[in-house]
This record gives sequence, C-alpha cells and structure tokens, in this order.
Amino acid sequence: MKKTKTILAALVFSATAALAQNGQKFTFSGQLSDVNDSLEIWAVTVGENDFGKFAEIPCEKGKFSFTTDIAKAKSIQFFIPLAQQRANGNRMLVRGLATAIPGEHLNVEGKLEDFTLGGSKIYQDYEEVNRIFTAANKRNMKFYETYVAAIKADSTKKDEAMETMNKAYEASEAQTAAELMQFVRANGNNEVVALALNSLNVDSIPAALKLISADVKNGRMGVFIENAEQRYKTKVMKDEAKKKVAAGKEAPDFTLNDINGKPFSLSSLRGKYVVLDFWGSWCGWCIKGMPDMKKYYEKYRGKFEIVGIDCNDTEAKWKDAVKKHELPWIHVKSEKADATPQKYAVEGYPTKVILNPDGTIYKVIVGEDPQFYKELDSLLGK
Repeated sequence: MKKTKTILAALVFSATAALAQNGQKFTFSGQLSDVNDSLEIWAVTVGENDFGKFAEIPCEKGKFSFTTDIAKAKSIQFFIPLAQQRANGNRMLVRGLATAIPGEHLNVEGKLEDFTLGGSKIYQDYEEVNRIFTAANKRNMKFYETYVAAIKADSTKKDEAMETMNKAYEASEAQTAAELMQFVRANGNNEVVALALNSLNVDSIPAALKLISADVKNGRMGVFIENAEQRYKTKVMKDEAKKKVAAGKEAPDFTLNDINGKPFSLSSLRGKYVVLDFWGSWCGWCIKGMPDMKKYYEKYRGKFEIVGIDCNDTEAKWKDAVKKHELPWIHVKSEKADATPQKYAVEGYPTKVILNPDGTIYKVIVGEDPQFYKELDSLLGK
C-alpha cells in the first residue's frame, strides 16, 4: 500500500541540564467536551526511546487535572482510550498533541482535535502554532474522508483516489511550513520559537536558525534547538545514504553490541547471504512478520543468516521481545550515536536489506511485504 503522508506531527523536545537534574511539577488540566470518563496519555522523552503509556486520567464530564514530577520535557499524545474510540466507529485515532515541560502548567479547552492552549505563558505563546496545526489537521481529515467516500463509490479507483489525497497532503504540508516560518520570523527573540522550530519542515531548519536570537539559542531552550539541528543533520545523512544503498552497492559495515553485550561486525558474515532486519518491539508490522521470518530461517537454515537490528527500544524491551517471540538469529541493538539506520536510509519499519555473499546489496524491501519471501525463494531455493 502506498505510504500516505500526515501533517499530524508529534512535538519532540528535550530539557536543559538544570531542569534534568531533579524532577519538577508538571500540571495538565482542562475541559474537553468530547471526553467523558477518562483520558489516556502516551509520552516519549527525547533521547530515551521510552514511548509508552504515561497515565490515564479520570474525567468528570470532560474536566480533569493531573500533576506529576518529570525531569525532562515529554512529547505527549492524549486521547479517549482506543477501545472506546473503535466502539464508537472511529477508524482513525482522534488525539491531541502537546508538550509536557518541567515546572510548567498546561491547560487545554475545547475538543481533542480542536483545543485552545493555556496555562503557563509559554503555552499561551504557543497557541498561535497550535492553531496552525489544528487547521492543518482539519484539512487532512477532510482529505481522508473524501478518499474514503471515493473508494466506497468506486473501489476500482482506489489508486487514483490515493494519489489525489497524497497531492492534497503535500499542498497542506507546504502551507503549514510557510505559516510556521512566518511564526519563526515574528518570534525570533521569544523562547517559544524553539518549540515551533522542532515542528518545522526539516528542509526549512537552516533558514529558521538564522532568524533566532543568540539569547534564545543560549537560554534554557537551547537544547530544543540542538534537537532541530540534529533532525536536519540526520536528514542530510539519509539523503546521502540513499545514493549509496542500492542494488550492487557495497553494504555499509557496522559493529554493534549483540544481545550478550559482545561486539558484532557485519563483515564477519562475508561469504554468506545475509538479511538485515531493522525492527523494534514497538512496531506492530515487525512483530506480525516474525512467524514467517522464523519459518524461512528454518526452511533455509545454513544458507543465509539474519541480523536483527533493534531500533528505538530500551535494552529491556529489546531483550524481552527477542525472548518472548523466540527469535533464533543474531541480534544487535542500534544506538542513536552509531546512526546505523541512517546509514541504510531506513525510513519505515520493518526494513529488510538482503546482502549478497560478497557484501553488496541485492534488494531493499520496506514493510512486511510478501515480495521479501519470494526473493529468498529465488535466491536460496535453487
């Protein structure tokens, strides 16, 4: 299925060293008219790969208040529990996106997909950006609804409807990027600009950085700006990698620690067919494909090797997943610093890279695609 784009962007932030030393109170309160019994919160702390359920808040007719200690800023998603949404017929997750900042108070009023930010000054200042994303979300929901209506009317035109929706998404992204850049130009001396910067289209980051004052860059939001700079560097690295990761090109070598903590080098498998499987325990399609992976590993045992490269997991979650799913091949863990996924231009999970015995790339397959197993049969079934 062709990959669609979405303007729904989770806001990714870090915290200053001062805030990170000790937990500070963060308060999240509000009134959401489309929420009744409870509000579920999922969160991720930048640099810690700890995305997961953060809390479930009881609500009284949509009114809630929640206070906790956090040492670092977190990107949060809040929504009616998914099972309830599905029971109500929602096929797309309706959610709100915001940032939990140590020592601050976030207040939201309205609906999940259309709320006003309030509370601490930094959230009040960010309301203009929140409006930009709310408008974009509404546009994109209409595009999706138009797509669904089109394929219901004529299922044979699914590809055409998908292409129309993708073009509409691209135009929406361009509009949002332009509006965010306007916000950056107008707020270069306000620390809130750092939050907008982390939501900006990655190609616009170098130009935006020139508009931000030295006081903001050197202040408590400086690490947020560093995150944006890293996003851009990663994008440049991926663009360069795409030129190198192609059939017939030599596969980038790497040395990563295996599941027993010992160094493993890809070059040690030279002379064998190898499959590099970029995955994570958080990736539903990765896990869904494991039974077939295990069948083929047994079917062609001795004719090839699999190297599972875990990405964006904690060490505990990685090891638990390998044990739970009884995955018998080689396992290594990629850390942020080694940038192995970037070297292979990985943009979706799972990504499987088939290598020839001479260490060159045979094929790159993104997603849990039956074509992967056809390629193995073609190569190894002789």
